[in-house]
Amino acid sequence: MRKLFVSLAFTTVAFCSCQDENSSLGESLVKSSFRNVFTDTCTVDISSIIVDSLETLGDSVCQIGFYNDSVWGKVKASYLAEFTLASFSPDLTNTYVFDSITLNFQPSGHYWGDTLSVQRIWIYPLKRVITYLQGETLYNTSYVPLEEAPMCSFAYYPCPGKKENMEIRMPDSFGKQLFDDMLAEKNAFESQEKFRNYLHGLALTPDETGNCISGFMVSDSSIYMRLYYHILNVTNTEKELDFKVNTEYAFTQVEHDRTDTPLEALSKGGAIFATSSIKTGKRAYLQGLTGIYNSIEFPYLNDLMINGDIVSIESAILYLYPQRGSYGVINQLPSTLRLYVADDANNTVDQIYDSMGTTIQDGSLTVDDMLGRETYYSFDITSFLQENLGTWGEGRQKLFLILDNDAFLCTFDQVVFTNDASQDSGQIRLDIRYKTYDR
Repeated sequence: MRKLFVSLAFTTVAFCSCQDENSSLGESLVKSSFRNVFTDTCTVDISSIIVDSLETLGDSVCQIGFYNDSVWGKVKASYLAEFTLASFSPDLTNTYVFDSITLNFQPSGHYWGDTLSVQRIWIYPLKRVITYLQGETLYNTSYVPLEEAPMCSFAYYPCPGKKENMEIRMPDSFGKQLFDDMLAEKNAFESQEKFRNYLHGLALTPDETGNCISGFMVSDSSIYMRLYYHILNVTNTEKELDFKVNTEYAFTQVEHDRTDTPLEALSKGGAIFATSSIKTGKRAYLQGLTGIYNSIEFPYLNDLMINGDIVSIESAILYLYPQRGSYGVINQLPSTLRLYVADDANNTVDQIYDSMGTTIQDGSLTVDDMLGRETYYSFDITSFLQENLGTWGEGRQKLFLILDNDAFLCTFDQVVFTNDASQDSGQIRLDIRYKTYDR
């Protein structure tokens, strides 16, 4: 995977500290001085990074829909899947009658956009089988051609919070042909490999007039085709066959166009391309499935060392403020974020744990329901700064801010962070308490 690094050039702020009165110990014998110091103006550099491709093979949640957003651009999400062969051995003494075939799926509760708008979802047969073209996996950028004509379409009404199974009737002609070929015991139904060459799979893709992207569960009991039939006898026995999603060949495909958005520069240039704070408005962007996350650095951390012969960090809390107005009913703030420690080569080496070193921190989201000014995520990064104080160059580590793994790979959860003190929303802030000792 190729990564784009985008640095937001935020204004450097000099250290400004509050301190207690000097406490002298044994001054008549040894001249020494301890000070407890607090600073909340340490410069925090935050960058937006985009990953060209995310692995979406076998995700537990898929996304389907289209949404046009002034910040994130036009985003289209489709689900492409192969189906497994249903077990069926016809009895030649029976008379079978096809009834109908349906597509069944279950909403996950995830959504992005206007849930009052109707989504039109089209079902297309795939033109060829799904194959791994980039290693043994499939990505949000993987491509499989579709047949020119759709099989059918249906209207989906997003209903946040409800996860009831839905059943959509597919064309009888498709189901009857499938059933007739099974009754004829054609070679295509001898194995999964032969069946996938008979039915390459289906794509669920949205109409681009929609205004919402919705999530759907992916499991044996949540997305499947069900074929209804009956056996003609005295009681007319009703039966059904289920063709389940083969999660080894199923993925969410994401297409996005960031033209005329603050993120347009992320899609330009070579492997690494940086925007200026003028273009980004001193904002940092984080979003799942489109592959945008953040890098956080503290370029002037070592300036603490000029305040004494010996300096030790006692505590450090990082506060990250979402931009006011960037979240709400259409796009809710994710409840969990993760911080990873990365080395100079951008390899993650650890996560940020609590003060006991046992529990991974989740950002401790605080929500200001009244004014929104004190809505923020916070991380205790004391240990991280203690380890990095006094390091330089390749020895200096950074932090990667990202959604938790499932949300980053399966949802469009998002945050826009602000780092502009002149705006009426919080600025990214680092509170440090440290001690100095002068010999």
